[in-house]
Amino acid sequence: MARRRRDRGLPPVATSLPPEARGGPAVDVTPPLPVRAWVQTRVALIRVEGRALCETPDAVLVEWGSGQAATDAWVWRSGVRHRRTALAD
Repeated sequence: MARRRRDRGLPPVATSLPPEARGGPAVDVTPPLPVRAWVQTRVALIRVEGRALCETPDAVLVEWGSGQAATDAWVWRSGVRHRRTALAD
């Protein structure tokens, strides 16, 4: 008999950097910048499109998703790239 997966359809839980690894004081990014970032979960490394909310010299707080499904995690700065918005004609 087949088992039903209870976690099917749930977003992966991201592993955030601990405060000791983030380095320096956190500064808000105003307005939040669109970014692509590599995020570590318990089972895989995923690439997300989100926005940078806060930063330190070593890490960036990235949020992705929307509404109640929004998730955030602190990731290494080197794993974050600015995303291009619509190009001006």
